[in-house]
Amino acid sequence: MITPRPEATGKSGEGGRFFPAGPYSWLMTLLTIAYANHRPETLPLSQPLMEAHKQIVLEEPPHPLFSEMVHGRISTDEYLYDQDIEYPAFSHQQCDLLRSLFKADKELIQIEPYLDYLIEVQDFFAEGSGPDDLDRSTIHYQVYLREKQATRALIEYYQAVRGDDFNMLIESIKRFAQADAERFELRDRLRAQAIVSRLDGQHSTCVEAGPMHLLLFHHLRRLMPPGWSIKPVFVEIEGLNALGLKSGLYGPGDKLTVHNLFNRTLPPEVANLLCARTLIFMKIVHKEEFPEQQGPYPHLRNESRAVALVNQLSLSSCRELFMQIRDKTEKEAFVLVSAHES
Repeated sequence: MITPRPEATGKSGEGGRFFPAGPYSWLMTLLTIAYANHRPETLPLSQPLMEAHKQIVLEEPPHPLFSEMVHGRISTDEYLYDQDIEYPAFSHQQCDLLRSLFKADKELIQIEPYLDYLIEVQDFFAEGSGPDDLDRSTIHYQVYLREKQATRALIEYYQAVRGDDFNMLIESIKRFAQADAERFELRDRLRAQAIVSRLDGQHSTCVEAGPMHLLLFHHLRRLMPPGWSIKPVFVEIEGLNALGLKSGLYGPGDKLTVHNLFNRTLPPEVANLLCARTLIFMKIVHKEEFPEQQGPYPHLRNESRAVALVNQLSLSSCRELFMQIRDKTEKEAFVLVSAHES
């Protein structure tokens, strides 16, 4: 049986106030949201920010061996063995950083309730129960519903990719962006509630978050109790500045999702263009971890280059190019897109 958790009530921080930076900011306890992608190149940028705070909230659900890992009583490989690791190099290097922060007397907390709920739902189904057995008044059902909607939209997109109806493909991207935004909203709302419930008012706090979790700032600002100030920091901007680049944090698909996050209605021609550019962007951007010898900030350089290329494309150009590169490798697709723009 699945039982509700206290942080799911949404009452924490009710009536809280937000104090912006200003002449009285020194009276406030600081909470910083460190927005960064999970890549090895972002860790050296995030480290000074984390070191400047007493409490560090990680973007992951609690793991039973976390304490053993940070104490150094088990190896990184042992700790990561049973986890579904998307970025191995990042995860290994992050463990090294967390051990260092722990030795420096930082308080490390794993908070990601959405994933906790999702795991509980999956276990519930594995025991023989089904969707109809979920109580529709619970957070578990909301999480199940968001995942179901996003998964269905993703499957529809994959089916459309293999077809010849470009307009249908564009519409499938729109539906997935909307479903993804709804998933982000619930995830960020639950995480903000859980984070606020752990604040003690005395220790500055650094919250780890991916760049798409923009509503986390909104929910934290709404729930924060008196005496706190909140500051978002986009860590990778420092990397972009070092490279002399001005954009690259958000691809066209991310931009579409962000508009959905904030319920901003785009003109149809703008939304269609973002979707079409997303198709090209996803074919030419590098999706795996780069080896360290690729130079400084390889992901930022690669994504900024891909964004610059697709931003020059019209809807008709995207339609023409996608049919050419749909079955090509990343490198082959990049050559064709570059040639189209030269």
